Amino acid sequence: MRVHEIEGHGFSGNIFLIDSEKPCLIDAGWDPDIAYCTEQIKQILGGRKLHSIVLTHRHIDHVGGAMSFYGEYGGDLYAHADDAQALISGDQDSTGAKMFGGHIDPMPLTPISEGDRIDLGGGESLKVIHTPGHTVGSMCLLGPGCLFSGDTVFADGGVGRWDLDTGNYSQLLASVEKISELDVESLFPGHGPSVEGNAAAHIGLSLRHLRLIGRYG
Repeated sequence: MRVHEIEGHGFSGNIFLIDSEKPCLIDAGWDPDIAYCTEQIKQILGGRKLHSIVLTHRHIDHVGGAMSFYGEYGGDLYAHADDAQALISGDQDSTGAKMFGGHIDPMPLTPISEGDRIDLGGGESLKVIHTPGHTVGSMCLLGPGCLFSGDTVFADGGVGRWDLDTGNYSQLLASVEKISELDVESLFPGHGPSVEGNAAAHIGLSLRHLRLIGRYG
């Protein structure tokens, strides 16, 4: 399993392409025009199609390009069940599309839940870990020694905001406590730099950050 990162620019979240027997795209950025990364993806896929497109949560900066990727490269679309209906119906409000001056189209996706697995082929998979708090349906994806954390945690102790629709501080704190118990070496977050090695320390810093906010915020 090899992970290729397409770094987000501006408001857009990071996009990760897992080059495996069954290629998987994690998150789809903000821009419905995916031309800026098409050549890079074509080179990686080498004529193959995507097997899956997994969206870590409902916000437009992570789902805006989903339908363009789906149309260009195929793949089954997935999101956690608690965020899925907003994407299936094309909810412009709770996705942040209206607030940030964007638009999302309804998506033909399949809801997934805690403990489900995304098959990468070759005996590899990603395990769904439900981590509400940034949104009610936020999730992380646990792979071999690595965690795709969406907007739950970032490098250097960062955490996702909880003041938008369906966000909740107490849920986010519980979610970060949950993933702090995982044994992971690499962290691939929804924004900012990835961490190759010592990811657990960065997640632990995020947990301390959140606890301090709860104590003094």
